[in-house]
Amino acid sequence: MDEPLLQRLQRLTAAPGPSGFESEVQAVVRREVQSYTDEVRTDIHGNVIAALNPSGRPRIMLIAHCDELGFLIRYIDEQGYLYFAPIGGFDPATLPGSRVTLHAPGGPVLGVIGCQAVHLVEAEDRGKAPQLSEMWIDIGATSQEEARALVPLGTHGTRAAQLESLRGDLVVSRALDNRAGLCSIIEALRRIHARREQLKAGVYVVSAVQEENGARGSHTSAYSVQPDIALAVDVTFASDHPQTSKARLGDVRLGGGPGITLGGYVNAGVAQRLMEVAKEAGIAFQYDISSGSTGTDNDDIQITRGGIATGLLNIPSRYMHTGSEVVSLTDIDTTAELMARFVLSLDEDVSLVPE
Repeated sequence: MDEPLLQRLQRLTAAPGPSGFESEVQAVVRREVQSYTDEVRTDIHGNVIAALNPSGRPRIMLIAHCDELGFLIRYIDEQGYLYFAPIGGFDPATLPGSRVTLHAPGGPVLGVIGCQAVHLVEAEDRGKAPQLSEMWIDIGATSQEEARALVPLGTHGTRAAQLESLRGDLVVSRALDNRAGLCSIIEALRRIHARREQLKAGVYVVSAVQEENGARGSHTSAYSVQPDIALAVDVTFASDHPQTSKARLGDVRLGGGPGITLGGYVNAGVAQRLMEVAKEAGIAFQYDISSGSTGTDNDDIQITRGGIATGLLNIPSRYMHTGSEVVSLTDIDTTAELMARFVLSLDEDVSLVPE
């Protein structure tokens, strides 16, 4: 197991960053990239943009979103129970009983998501998943006044689950969508910096905000960076566990390497070059066949300004959007190596215009 990679992923997942509230994780990102870049800035939207050899050509952007799912407190009742709006796309069935951390002005406050016990649910309703509106957060307060003093309205929260090793090179945590991708682009930057004498391209690494709320940060950062090429990294559904369909998802395994997207929402030349680089270096990869929208930052980037040549790398993940997402450290490492080699293969003569 790669201990430095594991430690970086630990630092990234330890910091909260629900969509719209990414400041803490972005502070970690700035510290992680400062030794490998010529300049680092944070834009008005909150995206962290780090540049290495910024005058180089072509300009390539490596991007992963830093945000995660979360909660926003919008009502506190007389007994001190907190009601919340979701940030991002939760499956309500995964929430009851989950511990959460509320990131209040006075410091973190632990809470538990509650709902009616199954024993008390009417028999005809026991097979139905609870609705978000039927849940609350219990912080142990006994009154509205006590709860509001600890957790003001508008406070954001995240699941409390932290990174742990599972077996072998597998790790489990909340927010591996997409701290796994974020870890991989930072590691790619480190490797490119170590071979800087070979670098001809201008490299821009972007830790993007608000993907879970509509790919907002990728749109604004791509507009300002104006890359010729962009590689987005996100997680994708693994099909190597029960009740999944390889016919629907393809054969996607943890430990099998990144999925390279093929389809109309990526540039065919970028995808082909990624596969060629991977084969030449003996890097394992998988196929992500996407006939339409990928549902990632890639899609907005592709149509920014006059169009950008995009590629998409997908790190396989189990149990996405739960508090126990599972990924392989080997896949993060392999994704980083493929990106680094791809970037170092570029020069100003490369053309990705379809013929």
